[in-house]
Amino acid sequence: CRRCGGKREVPCMCEMRSLILLMAVCSLQAAAAFQLPSRLSLRTQRQASKQNICMTSRRPFIAGNWKMNPESIEEAAKLAAGVVEGSKGSKPQVAIFVPHAYLYTVGDTVKGSDVELGAQSVYYEEKGAFTGAVSVAMVKSMGCKHVLCGHSERRTIFKNSDEDVNRKVKKVLAEGLDPLLCIGESKTEYLGKLNKAICAAQLSKGLAGVAKEDMKRVTIAYEPVWAIGTGLTCDPETAQEVHAFVRSWLAELYDEETASRVRILYGGSVTPETVDELMRKKDIDGCLVGGASLDASKFKRIINFQA
Repeated sequence: CRRCGGKREVPCMCEMRSLILLMAVCSLQAAAAFQLPSRLSLRTQRQASKQNICMTSRRPFIAGNWKMNPESIEEAAKLAAGVVEGSKGSKPQVAIFVPHAYLYTVGDTVKGSDVELGAQSVYYEEKGAFTGAVSVAMVKSMGCKHVLCGHSERRTIFKNSDEDVNRKVKKVLAEGLDPLLCIGESKTEYLGKLNKAICAAQLSKGLAGVAKEDMKRVTIAYEPVWAIGTGLTCDPETAQEVHAFVRSWLAELYDEETASRVRILYGGSVTPETVDELMRKKDIDGCLVGGASLDASKFKRIINFQA
């Protein structure tokens, strides 16, 4: 850094000052969104790892996010058929989030199976002059049960704000579908130990105005953005620590019963080689799978994890 002479391998003093300031801002934002204290009590955080929550009360959920793949409708139908075959006899709930262009064909392919259909994004308005946008009612009419809200790529590439994400969550709920709210920190935020602060801020804003009774239809996905497609790995212990924090935050926001029922998925480059250890963690209730969901055999192994 030309300002402080810090080495670039680690955050320099200038970056650390910015990170500390960001932590303070995020904490204030989290508090303001729900008029709660800006941080959880130490007692609540300690109790998070001690909560006696039975995993059988939360059915595992394995979700595949195809992103902008595959390249043709024929490939999409073939992949969907492979997922249907691979999910037969499995215990987890299984869903695939496919591009809008393939919703009808894939929906027809999975019809009558245990595989559920999801949309990767929606716009929160009902209809109107919004060129290129897709409404919740549209994806619902094509058989979707789930909608991703706030995926890291929608936040960063397409500039979806926390307020945009919140409006999507509430619109999805209002239309009777189930939102999967994605949260997570960047590499810089992770190096600055801001992962919990970022998650708290995104949760506070993303769930603003969502009633306790609606939380039974909300799923949370923790995505450490720095571990998605980078070759870097978020170890299971770190993932569990963040998941436990999210659950303890939900307990403080709503109550312990609500927190114990909300499923929290992990979404950081999940593979057949990493899924078993992740799913052994008590607060990891499933996975949001990216690249591996494009290979039916790999996705089958993830669906049939051994915990």
